[in-house]
Amino acid sequence: MSTAKEASTSERASGRAMSGGSAAPARTTGSIASADGTQIGWEQIGQGPAIAVVHGGFRAAEHYRALAAALSPRFTVVAYDRRGRGASGPAPARDGIDVELADLEAVLRATGATRVFGHSAGAVIALEAALRLPVIQRLAVFEPPISAELPVAWVPAFERALAADDLARAMVLLIDGLQMGPRHIPLWLLALPIRVLLRLRGETRRQLGVLLRSFPRDLAMARALPPGLERYRRLACPTLLLGGGKSPAYLKTALDRLAAVIPHVERAELPAAGHNAPDQDAPEEVAARLAAVFAA
Repeated sequence: MSTAKEASTSERASGRAMSGGSAAPARTTGSIASADGTQIGWEQIGQGPAIAVVHGGFRAAEHYRALAAALSPRFTVVAYDRRGRGASGPAPARDGIDVELADLEAVLRATGATRVFGHSAGAVIALEAALRLPVIQRLAVFEPPISAELPVAWVPAFERALAADDLARAMVLLIDGLQMGPRHIPLWLLALPIRVLLRLRGETRRQLGVLLRSFPRDLAMARALPPGLERYRRLACPTLLLGGGKSPAYLKTALDRLAAVIPHVERAELPAAGHNAPDQDAPEEVAARLAAVFAA
């Protein structure tokens, strides 16, 4: 089991393995025990000031490799796996925001990161962390689902599909319920290619099941937050609010409301991108925005 000192020392040593200015930066790994002893693992790449990436729901650290690579010439990017995914330990359903914050604090302590980027559910964690952890000097978030308009009517059907191990239906219900997919295609038709993929690739099915089953915990965490956004008036660090022009209206509403209360705030929108800009649609464009705010 790594201590904070051991983890950070290991990462610094592996970072020096880069040879020459033209060589691609090496991706390394590290881990640290969180406050309750659960192991939290991460991927690390790059050089310069450290940025911790807090991934979204239905995601893991590996989904942010393009974003990390784009930032790596100027920053050390630490993308950690939240509990229940990848290199980190299990995530009991009872765990909430306090456990997530303890995990992030352990990663920051081990890696020396003072800049934090959060995406979706990870953005919720990042916002709450910036309220409680003075070590965070700069913050950027992409579409945190903090809004009274967060759609939840689809959740019971989603949970029934998970209980029946119908992963294709669960995934389609999630995409449709969160208004992330095409609105004119029936659910059964959306599910067809997913069912074919799951039959052909056993590992894909396993990974999809892990990520889907992590989602109810993220949703419960977001819904358990105190009502209102007034607490974010206490945010002391400069904060970038990012969103996509093609994202659902309830996520834009959340950004509008946050922009009205956060003291040191900048708001930016990527017109051609949607909610998955950091990990799929436009990681290089997101990286450019992050580099501008994190380099200051």
